[in-house]
Amino acid sequence: MQLDPAAFNQFLGQIGQTFAWRKAYACPCVNPATNSPNPQCPHCHGKGFVWKAAVQGTAGVPSQKVQREFAKLGQWESGDMMLTVGSDSPLYAMGERDRVVQLNGDDPFSINLRKGHNDKLPWTAKKIDRVFWIVGTAMVEGGIPVQQTDGSLLFTTGTPPAGASYSVSGKKYSEYFVFQEFPADRGHHFGAKLPLRVQLRRFDLFGR
Repeated sequence: MQLDPAAFNQFLGQIGQTFAWRKAYACPCVNPATNSPNPQCPHCHGKGFVWKAAVQGTAGVPSQKVQREFAKLGQWESGDMMLTVGSDSPLYAMGERDRVVQLNGDDPFSINLRKGHNDKLPWTAKKIDRVFWIVGTAMVEGGIPVQQTDGSLLFTTGTPPAGASYSVSGKKYSEYFVFQEFPADRGHHFGAKLPLRVQLRRFDLFGR
């Protein structure tokens, strides 16, 4: 039997989806006594890992399942996605805890923030279509902000008042982290670089 990596790569390039991949690195902010990350760390924000700038690549999606669940601390999304990555894709170097954003799909969102205290979205917004807050009994429509690379929102017009709670709605990209790479000996089939298979988990569950 002869397996052709080029044929696999060509097929995955035809049927695959586009992802943005960020390599994970352990953050050195951990406490030596507890081996726990510093919750006030300005780099990892208590997650224990930092990520490089995103690189785009293509991968096949054999399966995907997402559902909303409820816990004592509120609602979160669970669900895993399987990826098959060709050896010619930049994503072929991905490993556990790396972050992956699905650029061909999106989810609606609506979240409350507080001006001057919490002006960051915990995800990458594809589009922000409404911002509003309440003054007295009236709803005030705000401007549409631009999301910065750190997640913060920059308003040029229609800025919410300082200290006000305001609603932000739109669509976000689906984000995951690499939960595990499935072990297999096919990558060592006479030295051929055959497709990589990984399991992704919703980033909402990172560290849980």
